Amino acid sequence: MWAEWLRRMTPKHKDRLLEVLTERYADELHDAALVEEAAEGLPYEHLRKVLRRIAARERKHAEWLRAKIRERGGTPPPPPRLPAAPTWREVLEAFESEKADQVRYLEEAYGADDPELRELLRRIQQEEEANYRDLLDVVTRMESHAGGA
Repeated sequence: MWAEWLRRMTPKHKDRLLEVLTERYADELHDAALVEEAAEGLPYEHLRKVLRRIAARERKHAEWLRAKIRERGGTPPPPPRLPAAPTWREVLEAFESEKADQVRYLEEAYGADDPELRELLRRIQQEEEANYRDLLDVVTRMESHAGGA
């Protein structure tokens, strides 16, 4: 189904689709690495587990997107470089990014003509909602730990 759909696309549309998939892939890898690094610096095991769960979801999304990039004939970009030790500000920026990701995935899903791609993007969007809720929980708990210190 995917191959048939690609054959019907215009070259401009194919290039744009590859660009979107590549951007999403890089964003997922960046967020996964950022959250993994942040988890290592947390003194609270229960919060580290939450961040690791988020990172695992982000890596899974990246793998799905990488497969679509390759099906399209593209080459996934290399993993992004991160600062040596991400700050909580960067984690909060990732938190804000998760909200934006939800919207982008939903928009891209409704713009996708291929039912298989549309379903994949919807699935990622739903998991981005879970990431957002989990990050909100971590940030809230970190604030309560900081306030109680």
